[in-house]
Amino acid sequence: MVRSIFLVLSDATGPDTDAEFNRWYSEKHIQDVAKVPGVVSATRYRIEKGVTVLPGVNADRHGFVAIYEIEAKTKEELEMFAASLRTAIDSGAVDISPTLDFKGVTGSLCVPITARVTAK
Repeated sequence: MVRSIFLVLSDATGPDTDAEFNRWYSEKHIQDVAKVPGVVSATRYRIEKGVTVLPGVNADRHGFVAIYEIEAKTKEELEMFAASLRTAIDSGAVDISPTLDFKGVTGSLCVPITARVTAK
């Protein structure tokens, strides 16, 4: 079964906070978000710079991406997940570090439009 994803691109506030940002995100934040109702799994990645995938295709400006698999298929279910996440942040159940460049964060809720394709 293909699930929806919550895709989050992020960075530290600066080079001086990078180590603390990564410690907090990997050791605390991703685990907090994984406890939000509807989250099935969470994985965090570093975006590798300097590798040309295809000519004219640029890497994202962000340094990191987190991908949360979520149990949601409809707009209403996505809105319920988003509301649960906001409630968890507001209550402190999901911690937000001052080392997170919150103004630069981008987040998207993505719904599958095809079945999963795998190598044969």
